[in-house]
Amino acid sequence: MKKITSFLIVFVTSVLSFSTFAQNGVVVSQTEINEESVSRIYLGQSQVLKGVNLPEDSSARKAFEESLVGKSGEQLKRHWAKLKFTGRGTPLNELKSDDEVISFLLNNPQGIGYVSDKSKVTDELNIITSF
Repeated sequence: MKKITSFLIVFVTSVLSFSTFAQNGVVVSQTEINEESVSRIYLGQSQVLKGVNLPEDSSARKAFEESLVGKSGEQLKRHWAKLKFTGRGTPLNELKSDDEVISFLLNNPQGIGYVSDKSKVTDELNIITSF
């Protein structure tokens, strides 16, 4: 009985911590844009806004790519390599932190990015969607 209780405590804690993380990431921009356009920008299918990424090893990037773009990091890497090889696109710039993404967006009205911490977003930026 003690093992089952311990297992349940660990399981519930894991599920709750994942849910908390999953709700903290947000896509932001100075420009109003619908949620459907976000994946098109990050797949290189739309040049409406200039997208930026967090580092590849960022948990926020992994959550963003899987939940909003619908592809894993490896799938996106292959996708962008193909676009670059055929001359149809250039991979998105990578910024080191949420603070760099927010600074970029405040200085680039035609930019779009995502951050892991919603509380860092100022009133000057629009939250497009959460992930």
